[in-house]
Amino acid sequence: MADTQAKNRRLVQRIASYESQMRALSDDQLRVATAGYRARAQKGESLDALLPEAYAALREAALRIVGKFPYENQLLAAIVMHQGNIAAMKTGEGKSLTATLPLYLNALSGRGAMLVTVNGYLARRDAEEFRPLFEFMGLKLAIGVPEAGANDFSVAEKKEIYAADVIYTTSDKVGFDYLLENLAGTSEDKYLRPFNYVLIDEADAILLDLAQMPLVISGSPRVQSNLYPIADAFVATLREDIEYEYDESDGVVTLTEEGIAAGNRFFHVPNIYAPEYFQLNRHIFLALRARTRFQPLRDYMVVGDQLVLLSSVTGRLLEGNKLQGGLHQAIEGREGLEITTENRAMASVTYQNLFLMFDKMGGMTGTAKGSEKELLKTYGTAVVEIPTYRPVIRVDEPDVVVATIDEKEQLVLDYVEEVRKTERPILLTTASVNSSIKFSQYLLDRGIEHNLLNALSEAKEAAMVREAGRKGAITVATLIAGRGTDIKVEPDAKELGGLVIIGTEKFPNQRVEGQVRGRAGRQGDPGSSRFYASLEDDLFVKFGSVKQKDLGKKRRSPATMLRLLNRAQRASEDSASGARKLSKDFDIAMARQRDLVYAVRNEIITGEPITRRELDAIANEVFTDAVAAGVGADSGSLMRYIFDNVSYHLPEGFHSVDLANGEAVKGFLAEMFAQEIQQKADALGDDTIYTRFQNICFLKSIDVAWIEQVDFLEQLKTVVQNRNLAQHKVEYEYRREAYFAFEEMKKRINRDIVRLLCLSRIEQGSDGALVIQFA
Repeated sequence: MADTQAKNRRLVQRIASYESQMRALSDDQLRVATAGYRARAQKGESLDALLPEAYAALREAALRIVGKFPYENQLLAAIVMHQGNIAAMKTGEGKSLTATLPLYLNALSGRGAMLVTVNGYLARRDAEEFRPLFEFMGLKLAIGVPEAGANDFSVAEKKEIYAADVIYTTSDKVGFDYLLENLAGTSEDKYLRPFNYVLIDEADAILLDLAQMPLVISGSPRVQSNLYPIADAFVATLREDIEYEYDESDGVVTLTEEGIAAGNRFFHVPNIYAPEYFQLNRHIFLALRARTRFQPLRDYMVVGDQLVLLSSVTGRLLEGNKLQGGLHQAIEGREGLEITTENRAMASVTYQNLFLMFDKMGGMTGTAKGSEKELLKTYGTAVVEIPTYRPVIRVDEPDVVVATIDEKEQLVLDYVEEVRKTERPILLTTASVNSSIKFSQYLLDRGIEHNLLNALSEAKEAAMVREAGRKGAITVATLIAGRGTDIKVEPDAKELGGLVIIGTEKFPNQRVEGQVRGRAGRQGDPGSSRFYASLEDDLFVKFGSVKQKDLGKKRRSPATMLRLLNRAQRASEDSASGARKLSKDFDIAMARQRDLVYAVRNEIITGEPITRRELDAIANEVFTDAVAAGVGADSGSLMRYIFDNVSYHLPEGFHSVDLANGEAVKGFLAEMFAQEIQQKADALGDDTIYTRFQNICFLKSIDVAWIEQVDFLEQLKTVVQNRNLAQHKVEYEYRREAYFAFEEMKKRINRDIVRLLCLSRIEQGSDGALVIQFA
């Protein structure tokens, strides 16, 4: 590592050595430099060799176009990002400007470079700021995420976006576009080109915090259930530790014997665990999970008449996101909302597998402390600390830990009053929307003016964060505050001591705390931070080693309480890391299957037409399985099979088939299949049209089966995690079940191909176009 750092320092000096040469160029001479670099790259010169000169050219262009000149530490970070590693840059060190350098260099390959960030506002803001810079240097920049509230881009627009040299977008948009493109029916509907270089802003948030849950595209609605409201009505009558038990640490909720008896009485059934009451049992436990694991204004909000999830990391509204497996509908039932449709999962991918598809991935973040090993193991990216431009002089005061929430809140408010008298700006940070509302009300009760920032529009958020550095300003905010937007402390506020950060509780991990503290003291500014916590905070309730009911049995010193809280924070970090590992392990099986399915789809769309020999082989396999399953054991079963899968008419010779001879039955079916296929080809009279029909039948068969498979695998995750209670190995169980399901899926695809090719009808529409009526 030391050798690499020394080498990178020498690279910085080489970049700086071009400064006078670049300064002497006219605008036109500087502008055409890009064409020269591209030509050299096309002739085989590596991007590493081009780096010093290319960085120097863009550095000079940045000074002329946007009035900013990357300093040497920013150059060092840009080198680290190009090398496929993560640059840990403190808040206010100019990550957005730094990112332009590796984006420019990697775009010279002609294969595109992509910047991915956490929300659409930041992507659009940075893209618009640096669009003039990239266009001055002859590169095309595109914004990959639509305006808030706008419809998604059309396929034509996406083609143009993903063909651009540089793309600014969000992590979820890239993931969903990848999944959607692989549901395309024709090559004309595809818009992505092979993934080349991605630079991830707020890399810790995207690669770690958001990576615990996969991206899922839902559709194909299930039959709607009316059990959600009544299941919630029953669960509302239950008492914790009497009719049910809930373990905060692992989120497991179970009915006691008293609870089972209550369920039997409430629903008038002999045993809610009987197989015939499976759906009832499922809805009871969904309602229990909705009431125990999910809290309003912490995990979700009701906006109008809709349930909107909240990010546990940032507190942002996750509009459009829904919990899977009926849990979303169970929470709607709890809140008395109209129950939305429970959809099947149609496609899924984790962030881990998504970003590992890129040839190279770099990143930048304010802090990745404590997660360096996980990032290296999961993504192969090292975290490199970048020195600050000016020394950090912020004072991080010791944590203040007390036993109860009431005592903690009183101390927080007293400290706000104390700091307020100095007129230093205050950022009071909470871990949930509910907590921010509560502290806002406390301040109002004391007559203290302040801004409240939680789950608001991203543009308004940025404006409020910028104002948080004014003299005397007080801002109450969830963790969204300042992520991607610097709090600029005004000169008169700096003279008073700068921004004061007040944390109202210990956060789930050290990285988040580092981000919160980093709101103050940017670029050598003065500032301070102090965190308050109690043993009744959510962190300790979930991960503490002492049960809440036992807390009052013993007095503990502040040092002991702090040690207990730090231990709980480490347990929280371990739990989150375990969840990410489990999510990745689950997706390994799905990723292999997904890659195979997507590869077959692409081959059908872009490859050579499927030959008659290949069709006969598929049909032979299908008919072999059918005969083995008993088709042809009697004339009735054979007739039913033919009508359902091969033809609406019985051919001559049906009654003369030797039903005792399986090979004869199979041969009879194969001959029927060949005749049906030939009749379709003859009726269409055009090989191109017939090939198109054939491809559509294949794609439809694959897509229907794959949607069922994805949905099954999503449901399977819940099932095998429940088996973990019985000491089964979760990953092994999941992969084993997934393998058997995939083998069955392949057989189903072949069966559907035969059925669709044989039984689908092709007619001419009123406009003359061919219309396929699928069987």
